[in-house]
Amino acid sequence: MKDRKGPEALFYKGLIQVAAGCLHYSRHNRRGAVNKWRSGADYLRPYLPRHKGIALAPLVRSVDGYLEAMRGREWPDLEMPLIGQE
Repeated sequence: MKDRKGPEALFYKGLIQVAAGCLHYSRHNRRGAVNKWRSGADYLRPYLPRHKGIALAPLVRSVDGYLEAMRGREWPDLEMPLIGQE
């Protein structure tokens, strides 16, 4: 990946972290999901509202909602995000 260590590195890292959080969620790994979602959203925030044609604001809002839902004792029934281009 050409931008792996360039100015776009954190953008890609954020997307990967959010995806990893979704994988952890699907495996009922609360700690892994929360950690990856939190770091992924933090990496993406500087690129809001969109970057490279990808609508990041809705994605980060979804992740923030997931983090809030994961605070409860029960396992939340969450619908994983779709990443959309504009």
